[in-house]
Amino acid sequence: MADTRTTAARPAPGAARVAYASPETRVLDLGPLELELGGRLPAVTVAYRTWGTLDADGANAVVVCHALTGSADADLWWTRLFGPGRALDPARDFIVCSNILGSCYGTTGPASVDPATGLPWHGTFPAITVRDMVRVQHDLGRRLGVRRVRMVIGGSLGGMQALEWGLMYPEVVGSMVFIASTARHSAWAIGLGEAQRQAVLADPRWRDGRYPEADPPAAGLAAARAMAMLSYRSFPSFEERFARRTQAADLYAIESYLRYQGQQLVDRFDAASYVALTRAMDTHDVSRGRGDFEEVLRAVRQPTLVVSIDSDVLYWPAEQREVARLVPGARLAVMDSIHGHDAFLIDVDRLNDMVADFRGRPRVAAAGDAVERAYAEKGRSLLVLGKGKVGAALLEQLEAQRPGLERDYDVVLRVAGVADRRGALFDEGGVDLAGWREALAAAPETGPIDPATAPALLDRLARLPGPVLLDLTAADGMEEVYEQAFRRGIDVIGANKRPLAVPGRRLLGLREARRQHQRRFAYDTAVGASLPVIDSLRKLVQTGDHVVRIEGSLSGTLGYLCAELQKGVPLSMATRWAVGLGYTEADPRDDLSGLDSARKALILAREAGLDLELGDVRVAPFVPPGLLEPLELVASLRRHDAALAAEVARLGRAGRALRYLTTIVPTGDGRAEVAVGPAAVDLAHPAARLTGVEAFVAFTTLRHAERPLLVQGAGVGGALTAGGVLAELLTLRGTGTGAR
Repeated sequence: MADTRTTAARPAPGAARVAYASPETRVLDLGPLELELGGRLPAVTVAYRTWGTLDADGANAVVVCHALTGSADADLWWTRLFGPGRALDPARDFIVCSNILGSCYGTTGPASVDPATGLPWHGTFPAITVRDMVRVQHDLGRRLGVRRVRMVIGGSLGGMQALEWGLMYPEVVGSMVFIASTARHSAWAIGLGEAQRQAVLADPRWRDGRYPEADPPAAGLAAARAMAMLSYRSFPSFEERFARRTQAADLYAIESYLRYQGQQLVDRFDAASYVALTRAMDTHDVSRGRGDFEEVLRAVRQPTLVVSIDSDVLYWPAEQREVARLVPGARLAVMDSIHGHDAFLIDVDRLNDMVADFRGRPRVAAAGDAVERAYAEKGRSLLVLGKGKVGAALLEQLEAQRPGLERDYDVVLRVAGVADRRGALFDEGGVDLAGWREALAAAPETGPIDPATAPALLDRLARLPGPVLLDLTAADGMEEVYEQAFRRGIDVIGANKRPLAVPGRRLLGLREARRQHQRRFAYDTAVGASLPVIDSLRKLVQTGDHVVRIEGSLSGTLGYLCAELQKGVPLSMATRWAVGLGYTEADPRDDLSGLDSARKALILAREAGLDLELGDVRVAPFVPPGLLEPLELVASLRRHDAALAAEVARLGRAGRALRYLTTIVPTGDGRAEVAVGPAAVDLAHPAARLTGVEAFVAFTTLRHAERPLLVQGAGVGGALTAGGVLAELLTLRGTGTGAR
């Protein structure tokens, strides 16, 4: 093997973001490089990683090419392609992935120092092309002793590199895998790239490309990333993940996601590198300097797998079909996915099956070592209490969305345990979410999780990476379980209202335990499901605003009953529907008696800084208490159908509607008048306009005196609450390097 003269990756002046590369990254000095479009780099350093062993003939190499803002850490962003029998098998292949020319993770790029000035190149970095990137990769392989490349594989910008490898070095490359890419950048893709670059260039901190490293054009780069994310996904992907769900009072979930993605890129990537690499992509055209486009592709002789994603709006499926049609003997594989362009980084198991089949390798599980390393570094281990409407919905969402969530939020999610009233299922290696119901049913019958039974499970959970307890029950006494979790270093997310409605002294003790052990306690879904009710109130209080009045219809269940009554549906029938649809509490009498609304009112009053107990809330039930029979509830309610229908009709004739409202009015001494009960409201009232399970809360404050701050939307539902819990879970985790 040739002398590689490699060293561990080292942060160079002006290239601090190389710290985001893994410790296993090596660097190699290649010397000067004459660039395709003119210009010259006096010295090029390439950062790379390898897996496996190069054979004596230097003929078992596989080259992995990363996408726009990726790194050489292919085992982190394509973990499930690595392992015995997988598409990338270190036991059989010598796998090489290098950071591309122009990037900022150790390879020479705009963030590197220009030896002529002693300052980072930034905007003065010479123009580069995809072919320049491939020449650097080929030189690296030659220095490592590679004489033959079994396969070159890459997606997006990586796919452009893979295609150029086959055209530039046909005698070296044995096969190519071209994923979600194009043979020449279209006007559409060029336009998208230019819009993103303009966002960077318009940032005043760009300073004509001569910005100091400590003060980069962060806002422009964040905006560019937000634009790019819209082309990396698809309409159905965003609708499934976000729809019109709100994250805060004035922030949709999709807005929060795009801002998060923008900040992620700012933290880990260089703006000038982004500009240089997107411009390099725009130059991509396999026919440049080679002749007719179709004839160039017809001249390819390597076996080629072309992977297309049917929902890709960045590199349209027609572009891959064109390559597959023109390259002799190419095989086209279509990935049907709602995730758009990024599906090659999300639906990795399916991609692995396609590539492994192309290579003639049987399908097997992913390599344990790489998976476990990623889990140890950025894992969240979840113990889910409750398998009802919220718990089941959360587990279903995790099963369906986990790959995308892990990719987007740089976290590895693993459900270590699930418990219900009967018993608990716990597996340190992770519960199979496709069969959790059967596994839980087969688990030993140990009874519900309570302060007496919880310690054994919590001890096991505490030994795992990033432990989180998720209480999705409606059980009493869970505040003690929370404290046990805090003492063991476990974060808690709760949708259970009861621990927040305990006596004030007890709640103070719970909060003190959280502070003492420096754990996170999230419970925003306890009021309003996924609506940002608690979050909005918390922000008002934290920013010094003063609450004058809180009014709302906090119970989506009672809102639903009122709406059905207004349509002429009898109360007993509407209640039966609500129970069947999963809209009620586990015991619907909690809704009808007003107790559930009273707990929510108490939680909001306490979030506003008021010193109240549950007994301080004046409660008027929705129906006479004598009707709330525990065993024959629906039959008992039939006795009230006619009277309530008559009352609703009378109110309708008077231009009014029946609703169940909560009011909280501070009295100025840390106390408040708090009441929940049925009310007749004018048809112009916000509550009168609610439909279905909608809830609303109006916050009147000193700053929102004339027009109260209004939060409105669906206030009940297992899927909605589970989505809110999932959003809270993702805020518990820090960030890291992404693959794009």
